[in-house]
Amino acid sequence: MNTQTTPKKSLLLQAFLVFFIVHTNQMGVGIAGVQRIIFFESKQDAWISVCISYIGMVVVIAAMCYILRTFKDKDLFDIHVSLFGKFIGTILNLVYITYLLAGLLSIILGYTEIVQAWIFPDMKSWTISSFILFLTLYGVFGGIRTVVGVSFLGFFLAIWLVLLIYEPIRYMEWTNFLPILEASPKELLRGAYKTSFTVLGLEILYFVYPYIRNKEKVHIYAQLGVFFTFLLILLLTIVAIGYYSAEQLEKTIWATLSMFKIIQFPNLERFEFFAVSMWLVIILPNTLFMMWAATKGLKKIIKIKQRKLVIICSILIIALTMLFNRRVEINLYIDVVGLFGFGVIFVYTIILFLIVFVRNRIVAGRKAG
Repeated sequence: MNTQTTPKKSLLLQAFLVFFIVHTNQMGVGIAGVQRIIFFESKQDAWISVCISYIGMVVVIAAMCYILRTFKDKDLFDIHVSLFGKFIGTILNLVYITYLLAGLLSIILGYTEIVQAWIFPDMKSWTISSFILFLTLYGVFGGIRTVVGVSFLGFFLAIWLVLLIYEPIRYMEWTNFLPILEASPKELLRGAYKTSFTVLGLEILYFVYPYIRNKEKVHIYAQLGVFFTFLLILLLTIVAIGYYSAEQLEKTIWATLSMFKIIQFPNLERFEFFAVSMWLVIILPNTLFMMWAATKGLKKIIKIKQRKLVIICSILIIALTMLFNRRVEINLYIDVVGLFGFGVIFVYTIILFLIVFVRNRIVAGRKAG
């Protein structure tokens, strides 16, 4: 197995792009209805749960950057082999690859469900997933610079949608936030945990780090990326709590999209249809980076060209989408992926940080002695 990532100089990227990479990978299908999920746990204090989740993101980013700085030009696949040896390292890499592909499938299933519920109820799941994966395949074939370019452009193509939130703000009822701090600490933490599926995407930093030219600036731009994600989720959560009553928010599956219903333009009566279409721009960086990272890891293990692996994985995912026919099944799968992702990104990163920290202290002690 190749234990070193050595990108060509022509593939190196500027550190400021890390902001767009991290942020766009966190903004996906989950943002369309995360408010309801958090509200179930901590009610009108859901915005406090979002703040708690941000603290977790800050800690994880700091831990990731420490690990990556220690190994310089190695990505997570190479770090596993360096730390644990080829056998255990390969097993850990396969676990991470499985998570990436499982996460990719969950994003496609989530967006497919939105399209079928809002625009095309009779369209087959495999048709929608095939279209998304065709775009994903085309983008990954272009290489890391194309993938990052889609992330950069996607940010500016979709961010203006946030400005339209001004309309629901006009109808907010501020008494919906009272009483404050009614939720118990356990409920607040459970709400923060439920936010985890929405903020998954931090792990992509493990794989793009070797391609960054000025690595000393990665940490600050990654932190800015998660801070911007936090601000958006906090804003959408606060607006949803104020706009909907408690009963409405518990029954509204996609709170963010539903708020767009009241927005009307002279020549566009159903704006939410346009918003659902634009959501493809939001999820595309997710699918591109996950497919790119997963097939990159598989290439190191089984020595097959990445292009062939992208095609194989795309066919596999299309086949798997046909197995999910009911919303209950999709929700259960997404919950499992969210739990898996929480363990892989938040818990495992802290464990890996402690292992690397102890290793560095031992190495430093030997050099001093």
